[in-house]
Amino acid sequence: MKKILLLPLLVIFIYGEGKFSGVTYFDYTYDLTKQTGDYNAFDLKRVYFTYQQDISDKISYKFQTDVGQLKIDNVDVDDGDVLVSTDKTQFVAYLKKAQLDWKTSYGKLIFGMQGMNMFNVTEKTWGFRFLQKSAMDKYKFSSSADLGVGFHYVMIGYNGLNLYSSVLMTNGTGYKKNEDDKHKKISAQFVYGEKKLVKKDGFNIGFSFSTEQYDLNENNTEDKIVTSFYTGYAKNRLRIGGELDFYKDSGDNTTKQIIAGYASYKLSDNLEGLVYFDMYDPNTSADKDGNTDLIVGLNYKPAKGLTMTPNIRISTPDEGDGTTIFMMNFEFKF
Repeated sequence: MKKILLLPLLVIFIYGEGKFSGVTYFDYTYDLTKQTGDYNAFDLKRVYFTYQQDISDKISYKFQTDVGQLKIDNVDVDDGDVLVSTDKTQFVAYLKKAQLDWKTSYGKLIFGMQGMNMFNVTEKTWGFRFLQKSAMDKYKFSSSADLGVGFHYVMIGYNGLNLYSSVLMTNGTGYKKNEDDKHKKISAQFVYGEKKLVKKDGFNIGFSFSTEQYDLNENNTEDKIVTSFYTGYAKNRLRIGGELDFYKDSGDNTTKQIIAGYASYKLSDNLEGLVYFDMYDPNTSADKDGNTDLIVGLNYKPAKGLTMTPNIRISTPDEGDGTTIFMMNFEFKF
């Protein structure tokens, strides 16, 4: 099915008149906490292909594929005369975006598989998806894309400081799963200032919210509610940001929390220092169950489209032993 899907997309990419682009994430990992010191691996994390075209001044469309690794549990492998059950990963292609954008005098309507409005701004403030997913994406507070309909509106403000708002109604299952119930996810976002600080100087302050019901049993429904507050600033080669996120599940009466911050500074045109941290609490009512992650690295851009980043990652749980990992991450864009 995926081959059938990718074939017509490939034809569009080759013969279409729009814009075709791609990005690949590749890395090398060495675990410094291993006693033997013999754990190291190369890995291909993600490959994205994107095609977009303007049909008119009001209508445009976008296709994007996401090629990543899928973990398959309990695969039977023939080990001589014995079938051994083991875990396995394989590369799988997903259709991440298949959207139609319609610009009207009242705002922009988006139909189809589209990007969500929950952490798209913080992702651009952090700016280094190839190193680390943004915090809400990392801890699965929301999918990055989903199937549905969205409305986006921009209120033009003074001196280029606009108020951006959007409301989406989607399945709630993300772009890797089909809808599995009758309920829909409603998400809203309000952002004042510059949305893409990775490209432009300025600042932003924003709020995102989503709610979705689910069937707890035959007679009862419960809610999953996500709220996020965030801000960012970029000027004179410096970019910083922070966020506070909550995930509330009324079914088991738990609240998850993320506190995250990130910063980068351009030392030169091809060198950039960076730091990222997040403190994750999977249950704010319980003690000693959280974890703190820290990344410190240096971006090196030897040529257009290529970024190489040596970095150290330290993970510290509230209880138990932590880990220290060295990674060399690569991003290639075209």
